[in-house]
Amino acid sequence: MSGSYWLLDMPTDERSIELNLEAYARDIRRLPIDKTFRLRGRIEAEHLASGQDLHGTLLFKLIDEQRVQYRVFFAGDDARRYDLSGQKEWVGLAPLESLTLLRASLYDDSGQEVGRVTLRFDWRADAARSIKSFRIHLSEQAPVVGSLGRWRKQWKRPR
Repeated sequence: MSGSYWLLDMPTDERSIELNLEAYARDIRRLPIDKTFRLRGRIEAEHLASGQDLHGTLLFKLIDEQRVQYRVFFAGDDARRYDLSGQKEWVGLAPLESLTLLRASLYDDSGQEVGRVTLRFDWRADAARSIKSFRIHLSEQAPVVGSLGRWRKQWKRPR
């Protein structure tokens, strides 16, 4: 996802931001219950974070609450910890925009909101890569099986 952000104390200075995320679930049996994916990846945010690792969660409640909530944490180039939190909300009149637009807030290590973020998911360019980024574990002890597509081919139902 890529887009722009601005700091609250400099609202006219719009800066670029890009998130490269990988989503994974530890246990496929718990996924329908808690609807939570873990996120990891990297962030490039102009004048804030240059290729920093990030981690967080994606709460997938699109069916029951019509929203997908993101929360990721990362260290900035200034060594402070930041939190980017936002959600996509389903709008039936604009379904594509509902799934491709993420509005978020940026918080510093004291919990103070310091910026606003708008990210867009390029459906045509990024859809296949995003689907391949989902990882599923069969249990806490199981190793990473691979991408969702590969998992379907490798896993055989016990008889």
